[in-house]
Amino acid sequence: MIACRIEPKGQIEPEGEGVWRSTGSDPQFRLTHPRGGRLFPFRLAGGWVRIRADLEGLGSTKPVPLLYVDDGSGFREDEAVRLEVREHGGIDDLVRLPRRVRGLRLDPLAASGRFRLARATLEPLRGPAAALAVARRLVARLPEEERGAAALLGRLAGLALSRPPAALWRAFWDSARPRPAAASYAAWIEQVERPALPSPEAMRTAIAGFRLRPRISIVMPVYNTPKPYLAAALASIRAQGYPDWELCLCDDASTAPHIAPMLDALAADEPRVRLHRRTQNGRIVGASNDALALATGDWITLIDHDDVIPPHALFAFVSALNADPQIDFLYSDEDKITVEGERYEPFFKPDWSPETLEACMYTAHLALYRRDIVARIGAFRAECEGAQDYDFALRYTEHVTRVHHVPQVLYHWRAIPGSTAQAMDNKGYVVAAAIRALEDRARRTGGLDSVRPTAFAGSFHLRRPLTERPVVSIVIPTAGRDSAVRGRTVDLLAACLASIREKSSYDNIEIVAVDNGDLRPATKEALERFGARAVTWDQPVFNVAAKMNLGARAAKGDVLVFLNDDIEVISPDWIEAMLALLQIPGVGAVGPKLLFETGELQHVGVTVIDATPDHPRRSYPREDPGHFFSTAGNRNYLAVTGACVMVRRADFEAIQGFDEGFAINYNDVDLCLRLRERGLRSVYCAEVELYHYESRNRARTVAEDEQARFRARWAEAIPRDPYYSEWFEALPPTFELDPARF
Repeated sequence: MIACRIEPKGQIEPEGEGVWRSTGSDPQFRLTHPRGGRLFPFRLAGGWVRIRADLEGLGSTKPVPLLYVDDGSGFREDEAVRLEVREHGGIDDLVRLPRRVRGLRLDPLAASGRFRLARATLEPLRGPAAALAVARRLVARLPEEERGAAALLGRLAGLALSRPPAALWRAFWDSARPRPAAASYAAWIEQVERPALPSPEAMRTAIAGFRLRPRISIVMPVYNTPKPYLAAALASIRAQGYPDWELCLCDDASTAPHIAPMLDALAADEPRVRLHRRTQNGRIVGASNDALALATGDWITLIDHDDVIPPHALFAFVSALNADPQIDFLYSDEDKITVEGERYEPFFKPDWSPETLEACMYTAHLALYRRDIVARIGAFRAECEGAQDYDFALRYTEHVTRVHHVPQVLYHWRAIPGSTAQAMDNKGYVVAAAIRALEDRARRTGGLDSVRPTAFAGSFHLRRPLTERPVVSIVIPTAGRDSAVRGRTVDLLAACLASIREKSSYDNIEIVAVDNGDLRPATKEALERFGARAVTWDQPVFNVAAKMNLGARAAKGDVLVFLNDDIEVISPDWIEAMLALLQIPGVGAVGPKLLFETGELQHVGVTVIDATPDHPRRSYPREDPGHFFSTAGNRNYLAVTGACVMVRRADFEAIQGFDEGFAINYNDVDLCLRLRERGLRSVYCAEVELYHYESRNRARTVAEDEQARFRARWAEAIPRDPYYSEWFEALPPTFELDPARF
């Protein structure tokens, strides 16, 4: 057995003995021989190897380990081996190495996060030892009741009769081969982005036919930028295929000797450059405002002094403006770039999502702002120093009606040690500044109740005060059944009612239970004890949509909450938090975070991909931040689940309630989509947590007629989910690149 030396090689920072932080989506270790010299003696090369490591994610970090083998051709994405993480942590896996090994690389995860890794070993296996290891691996995968000697002999006898010995022997060894490697951003760049890049000739031809050729003012403050990064930023602007731009530079009293000569030479050589120099350092707000004051263009964009944009960035924006001249605001996708120039951690953004913007600065880079609207809102504000661009976007979007998302990666954010691109908590003052910006946003748009950061730096919970406290009618369709919860049998409806009455802080609640006419005496007594009314569904055919409509007709409140009877309240202010979102103009449905009994995620919104609704990040840990805070902060989705959904009665009745043609499934998603047709959006409320005792292991089936009915209604109307990138895995929706394609 070889105890490897673990050497960090990229996007990794040590935090203590065996504890590390990944600063990007491609952290890397080299596994080398403990005595140094050549990577490994030739006795390691070829054949089966048992690899073990004590890899463990810390907090919400989810290890996704990959092993790369250099056989003399370098480390290649298409040859990466996906290693399995054991249920209780750590790696213990089998890998078949090529005949020649020149190096080994271990990538512990595919995102930023903290993890533990102190030990890794390699054990070459030969002949019988390799076969025994494979056999043990196969047995470990069987259900516990099938691991006994008699059961194993019976299974082997059945296999012996099913296939020829040679085929069984091949299947035996193939069973230990690793799963395909996780999807790779590098593969996405090669397969998707690169073939779609417009050539300089294609851009020139398209530009010649543009009806609109606006001037774009690029605002860039500069302060002591390292020379290679400043040179790269400036070169990327001069390389733009769209020529009608001006670069508005402000040197913020830089002390680095290379800055002034570089900017002077650029201004002398490039007539589209406008340069201002401060005699005193004004920090980011002062320098940005001076650069902004130089702008004469129709549109303004912001680029940091050490970041880069691809040659087609401005062209892509102006193409969109020519397709729709009424657009007020445009933004693109982005990624990060290392100091060595390697791209990683793509941010494939949702289409316009107002509530998402109040949870995090998701529009960020690259964005285009109309200069006349900028003149109306004013420049960057000193009180938001550090989050001045977030404050700027919040104020700007209050004055726009048409927003366009350009789904292309048009900005590369440089991750320099100590920068917010590398980790938001590198600059704690940024969080405080963002909170001030959000507090002011709330005061301008309905009043401020509270703004607080989530557990993940860079995302926030904003809540406005309730303008009124209406009667909230909670409608609970129920069969009055028992279920096992935390190891004991529970009357679900009685437990749900107790949870609402005993834990909820909102006092203006009405509860209407819709039963089947066969509630037991104890359950009826619970209804009376907790002040709930019952109405009875007396039809012989089961139809949950019809039951909810019946409950809504019997309810008195102006606000309706449809709630499953297997829900338990966790957040006492769940109704207040959801009401605060529902009262925002344009919001039609609000749903909370729902957790399985185990604490894992059950619902954080609903995607609709290929006319198939599903729950993103289902069964991820409770502390999961999601894709750029998609779980941690409020977020817009096409729909939320009917297990707990809040709507206004007026909106519910305007669309004739739930469609009773969806008797069991999809009635909740259909409701949200019909609200969307009326211009009302759905919001996932991340502040609110409830338990949902839906069985985690229960097979979720949908009748074929309901699937066909949903597809007939929505397949053409919703050809793509505007809040979930087409490049992500679809079924299940994980917010991760699709491993089947990349």
